Amino acid sequence: MPIVRHVLEQGALQADGGRQCTVRMYDQFDQEYTQSFYAPAQFDINARIASMKVEVNEQLMANELEELLATALPAAAQTVK
Repeated sequence: MPIVRHVLEQGALQADGGRQCTVRMYDQFDQEYTQSFYAPAQFDINARIASMKVEVNEQLMANELEELLATALPAAAQTVK
């Protein structure tokens, strides 16, 4: 279930030049994964989003693998008997 799109919401510009950012990421089933962070002035928001997407994709892949193994192991144990 990879992340297929994202939406960036940026808060108002603060006195120090930073802003609050919320990133809504969506997988192929349109399930939303939301993360927020504070971006100081001159912060590379796109690089942070790319990193977040990699992290979420890795977690989704690990979860999917766990689910597949959980369903495959009982079936494999039954065929061994």
